[in-house]
Amino acid sequence: MYRFFIHRPVTTWMFMLSFILLGLYSLRGIPLDRLPDVDFPVVSVVTTYPGADPYVVDVNVTRVIEDQLATINGIEAITSQSFAGTSRITVTFSLEKDIDVAAQEVRDAVQRAMKQLPPGVDPPVVRKVDTSLAPVLAVLLHSPTADYQTLAYWADKVIKREFERISGVGQVDLGGFRDNVMWVRIDPEKLYGRQLAVTDVLEAIQKNYLDAPAGAIYGTKRDYILRLYGKARDSKELEEIFITPNVRLGDVGYAYFGEDEKRGMARFMGEQAIAIVIYKQSKTNTVATVDAVKAKMEELSRQLPPGLRMDITFDSSVFVKDSVKAAIEEIVIGSLLTALVVYVFLGRLRLTLVPVFAIPVTLLGTVFLLRELGLSLNTFTLLALAVAVGIVIDDAIVVLESIYRRREEGLEPLQAGEIGTRIVIFALLASTASLVIVFLPVIFLKGVVGKLFGNFALTLVLAIALSYIVAVSFTPMAVSRLVKEKGEENLFVKLYASFEERFDSWLRWSLDHKITVLLLSAVAVGVGFVFLRMTPKEFFPLVDEGRFLVRFETPVGSSFDYTESKARQIEDILKKNPYVDRFGMALGQGVAGRPDVNGGLAFVYLKDRSERPHQKVIMEQLRKQFSSLKDVRVSVESAGIIGPAGGRQVDIQYVIKGPDLQELQRLADSMVAYFKNRKGYRDVDTDLRLNEPQVRIYPDREKLRDLGVPLEQVSATLNALLGKLKLGTYELGAESYDLYVKATPEFITNVDNLKKVFVRSMNGSLVPLTEVVGIEEATGYHVVNRYNRQYSFSFFANLEGKPLGSAVQEVEDWLRQNLPPGYTFEPAGQAKEFARAFRGMGLALFVALLGVYMVLASLFESYRYPLIVLLMVPLAVMGSFGLLLVSGTSLSVPSYFGIILLVGIIVRDAVLFIERIIQLQTEGLPVREAILQARRERLRPILMTTLTVVASLTPVALGLTAGSELRKPLALAVIGGIFSGLPLSLFLLPVLYEITSRKVRYNR
Repeated sequence: MYRFFIHRPVTTWMFMLSFILLGLYSLRGIPLDRLPDVDFPVVSVVTTYPGADPYVVDVNVTRVIEDQLATINGIEAITSQSFAGTSRITVTFSLEKDIDVAAQEVRDAVQRAMKQLPPGVDPPVVRKVDTSLAPVLAVLLHSPTADYQTLAYWADKVIKREFERISGVGQVDLGGFRDNVMWVRIDPEKLYGRQLAVTDVLEAIQKNYLDAPAGAIYGTKRDYILRLYGKARDSKELEEIFITPNVRLGDVGYAYFGEDEKRGMARFMGEQAIAIVIYKQSKTNTVATVDAVKAKMEELSRQLPPGLRMDITFDSSVFVKDSVKAAIEEIVIGSLLTALVVYVFLGRLRLTLVPVFAIPVTLLGTVFLLRELGLSLNTFTLLALAVAVGIVIDDAIVVLESIYRRREEGLEPLQAGEIGTRIVIFALLASTASLVIVFLPVIFLKGVVGKLFGNFALTLVLAIALSYIVAVSFTPMAVSRLVKEKGEENLFVKLYASFEERFDSWLRWSLDHKITVLLLSAVAVGVGFVFLRMTPKEFFPLVDEGRFLVRFETPVGSSFDYTESKARQIEDILKKNPYVDRFGMALGQGVAGRPDVNGGLAFVYLKDRSERPHQKVIMEQLRKQFSSLKDVRVSVESAGIIGPAGGRQVDIQYVIKGPDLQELQRLADSMVAYFKNRKGYRDVDTDLRLNEPQVRIYPDREKLRDLGVPLEQVSATLNALLGKLKLGTYELGAESYDLYVKATPEFITNVDNLKKVFVRSMNGSLVPLTEVVGIEEATGYHVVNRYNRQYSFSFFANLEGKPLGSAVQEVEDWLRQNLPPGYTFEPAGQAKEFARAFRGMGLALFVALLGVYMVLASLFESYRYPLIVLLMVPLAVMGSFGLLLVSGTSLSVPSYFGIILLVGIIVRDAVLFIERIIQLQTEGLPVREAILQARRERLRPILMTTLTVVASLTPVALGLTAGSELRKPLALAVIGGIFSGLPLSLFLLPVLYEITSRKVRYNR
């Protein structure tokens, strides 16, 4: 193939140009995102059982459905929460499960369970949870002066609808929004004064407030459709509804059109606000979507009434743009450093341009292939492109060096091109195949890490494959025409010639002192594994995105006003922090799925990185300040990287399961008390909430029978006064609003007011509610949690100055020592993915080594040579973990992938060396002469290719740009491994080769 390109220069140029043009075209349309699209197969089942307490819901609804769900294959976890009147079950499947198949299987299981549910349970609602819908922008509409009605109108009727029309927007949610409703407020004291019961009011509204079809008139010339319009046109007309001939609705209460109850709210920097959260569609461009929303914001801002403003509290495109910019800067700087390395070795600018040309061709070609495969430019694909800069140039350098050497030997240009390429093409094939094989297992890793770093591995595989094509097509053609005569030697070339002479003497010495070389190599490997044990371990390093969450919760049963007062204390602390640029807050019902009002979230945005320390420093400052607040739990959490399947974004999360809720409560209290006092643990908490204040009402059945009061009337009366009973809708123009009945706000503030509630007896008289029921104040279950069909609670903690690996070990040791028989635990969230990731990557590394051995054994047709090559890999352990340890960098998923990449680099260099030794031996040279001659021919390309990798990764290793925390560990692991692995392998490989060659000859 290479002969074709050597003799067809125009064709070759057009071939390369096609990669460049396709890549430039693809850059215009390829999505830009923070992370790859990872669709978690999650299905939810929500069932309503009106009037049932959490324990009854758990026993009669949740367990029944769970038993049927457990028969489905591919389930990773079944998580359930039983609240008063509601069962919520979340089924998380393995990532390989098709979401549509999973949803249908859940529907079938729920259908089977419905036959066993008690009467009164509403049909369960099954729906797919679209986890690919990612929030990309949070806008707060706020005002210090405008009333809530104005805010609500603009947020719901104008801004939300405009945003929903934008291309790429998948969903728009409102936070802290209360819609308008038509209220009918009943005064129980006035009812009693008129000798009326609550049920009389309900019956009057139902009979006198309705629109209904009234038939039709068929005339001789025209037909008419009749419709009765019996709904009130405003609140005054509604109050005119007669309950009895002498009593109107307005006599025992009042009606008004206004806001729903204040059970949730949003604030911006302390001002009243409504949050508008924009979600992008799956596989769409985050940056383009956000930019389109911002453009619409500017347009709408000009239309807002005076005093109303829109501000952004979360913008994912900022970090994406910064990361893309940083990655491009690192690629450009890495390319320039790589070119400098090549120039220093070759001493000729024109020759330097040939391998450097492989960089844009390969990278742009890779971008084209990524777009065609439906992938995005994200943190992981950009990292792969930055890493690829130093790798894709390697094949071109090897070809260039070989042709250059043939020209120095006096061959004609085209002849030198053909012979030089032929000599190295097998080595290129072997080294390229080795690099590809190293990353193939990563592509097939399971779990979140597999999905994320699968993009990284696939990008590298594509880039490596394209670099091979460039090396055997463009490079021979260009070099054979550019190398006309021997160029002038620069200072480095002269110094390098001197270095080669010294290296020859060192190599001869090592071949004569094999035991010393073997012992030094063994010591280096041993020291490396000592460094490995000393290196701290974590899942992913904390990336400074300039934003984080503050999660807070007041004691169970706290009122909304009390929770709001604690939220204001948190706001005061955030306002005083000099590094906080802005923040928004949402609290109450509906926030992060909360069914109650005693908690919320603050979204904190920090100032530019140049004006503040790392966000982890600020987060720790705030934790210490929040710890002084009483009667409120506050957790400071970073933005997660593992998506919705990870639950809360905390460093440590464990699920503890067992048969008894009270024992779980004891364990939860003990666990929190222990770890709150342990150094390095922050935000220690659990999700077990069993102490909700309740008022229990027990019917006196004898009195109910004697007085002829149906229990149904008691229930309807209480629900109408103290619940929120919907009796229809109210139409205003083109909009429809709910109509609710409830007691006056003053009545519902005191439990003692239950004494003022009356029901109607069989003889028509009014009977105090307290005569037919018993009332008791007590505590009860707020929510019953289950995990994989067992009672459970989740333990949460963040870490400060403690490696995740150490914390996991400490938590599991405590659990093993303290859990009674029958109680179990398992990691969740980051702790679960941490354990899964390191197991999976250990297996991937083993499979990669096995795959490399098999490929090399097939190519070399030998069992011995691949083994010698793989024995070079452990030599990199000392440098890799040593540099991680010295730089204070942990062993995390990125650094582990650096080690996997390092395997490919070390193997590639070893293959280049050993392949030429074998080739020269085949030509008749003795073993030692073949080793020394191979050194003369391959040392320079090995050094060049290895140093170009170091040069390309140096900007990444410095960690000076946005998102560098994720890229830096990988670069350090590779550079450190090269510094120990390369020098040692250059001596150990010839020693092992000579030892095994002598043994083979002796056996023969």
